Amino acid sequence: MYSLQKTKTIGNNGMINLPKKWVAEFGFHLGELVEIRIQNREIWISHYQEETTENVRYITARQNVSIPSEIRNLLNLDKGNKLKLYVEPNEKSFVFIPIDKNGSS
Repeated sequence: MYSLQKTKTIGNNGMINLPKKWVAEFGFHLGELVEIRIQNREIWISHYQEETTENVRYITARQNVSIPSEIRNLLNLDKGNKLKLYVEPNEKSFVFIPIDKNGSS
């Protein structure tokens, strides 16, 4: 997993922006359905698997994805909270790790 040395801020309705370069690199497309899951307090966004039981959302025209409210509630995330951004090239996934109020993830 690689850190992109970036943080992302949660917007209205749990929206988070995906970096354009990596969206293209991983083969995601606007309007595509993606899978969103929690793994060890990390939010993973990956290509949709038809047999998944995880949450799914669409990538918007502005390359945003809405983090489901149940995930935000489990991780105590609100609008304005910051997340550290990583990419996992082997799985073609984005990984967001919440940053606590002290600045650590």
